[in-house]
Amino acid sequence: MGSEKPKHRRGLWSPEEDEKLRNYILRHGGHGSWSSVPVEIGLQRNGKSCRLRWINYLRPGLKRGMFSTAEEETIMALHRDLGNKWSQIAQKLPGRTDNEIKNYWHTHLKKRIGGTFSSAPKTSQELINSWSTNVSSTFSSPNYSSKPLTQVPSS
Repeated sequence: MGSEKPKHRRGLWSPEEDEKLRNYILRHGGHGSWSSVPVEIGLQRNGKSCRLRWINYLRPGLKRGMFSTAEEETIMALHRDLGNKWSQIAQKLPGRTDNEIKNYWHTHLKKRIGGTFSSAPKTSQELINSWSTNVSSTFSSPNYSSKPLTQVPSS
């Protein structure tokens, strides 16, 4: 009954699609309405898909390949100070995207430091709240019984 939405292509991008998007953005800039980009260049993609493709794969200056030791140390230090604020961390690592850094953190660095690393120091109030939440969930658990333990007869 209502107007039909145009069918958007999903999945892998073809080299031709990449080339169309790259040429358009280099000519017109990557500012403005991303929703108009696929219409203007004849792509069967949505604006968000075009924006993410440009930012994460096609943008000039992106680094490819393994992270250097210096980059790893920078990520760990910034994560300790900023927590999971990947966009802010990415600003300190030119050529790396926030998504790439986040994925690298979760697949490589987090494991290296034991996986229980707290991203930011907790305040005493946060520790109290965390403790009281854990305690109350333990005592409200269906497996918890407030009945006294029965004595096992000694032999």
